[in-house]
Amino acid sequence: MNDIKSNFISALDSQDKERAVMVCIESLESGNVEVIDLYLDILAPALRSWDCDYVSDRLCIWNEHIRSSIVRTVMECCFPYIVKKRRDNGSEKNDRTVAVLCPPEEYHEIGARMISDIFTIAGYNSIFVGANTPLDTFLEAAKKLSPMYVAISVSNYYNLINTRRMISRIKEAGGKSRVVVGGNAFEKNPDYWKEVGADIFLKDPREILALGKGDVK
Repeated sequence: MNDIKSNFISALDSQDKERAVMVCIESLESGNVEVIDLYLDILAPALRSWDCDYVSDRLCIWNEHIRSSIVRTVMECCFPYIVKKRRDNGSEKNDRTVAVLCPPEEYHEIGARMISDIFTIAGYNSIFVGANTPLDTFLEAAKKLSPMYVAISVSNYYNLINTRRMISRIKEAGGKSRVVVGGNAFEKNPDYWKEVGADIFLKDPREILALGKGDVK
């Protein structure tokens, strides 16, 4: 896997989208990597390792956005492997719905997309809402969806306040949805999920698979 990771990062550093995609797809096709491991052990670390000096490098944000765009393209190409992995696990799609989103003003959505795809592997009807989700709009949609889980991904520590407000409104609206949180914002504050009012904290997205098995019982 180290060779796959280094080849992918090399393609990412040179902003070679075609090569980055082919490194990942060929690795999946050959069976050298599983799709969940590709997401969590290659794509996510490649983004986190990017050292961007916003002060001295005027193209820093430009380059960061290009890297993120390449990773999004890779993930779009991976969806058939997500569905195949779900079938291989014997977790056929069912009516357990999960809504995956980011709080208002949180624009980093790749982590949320990864979470959504892993929920799909676990057999859930996973609805990826995306970044910067307006709260009132989501609450209206939740009335119709009645999701089993609302999964909120938070990357920026400063958005934990918005997350707490969002969870408070979700619970005030009633319903039976359980709120799941995760993301880089909790890394240095592992107990803060309780402060924001969540029901479940996912330290490792792979925990979703065990969550799914528990819901089936």
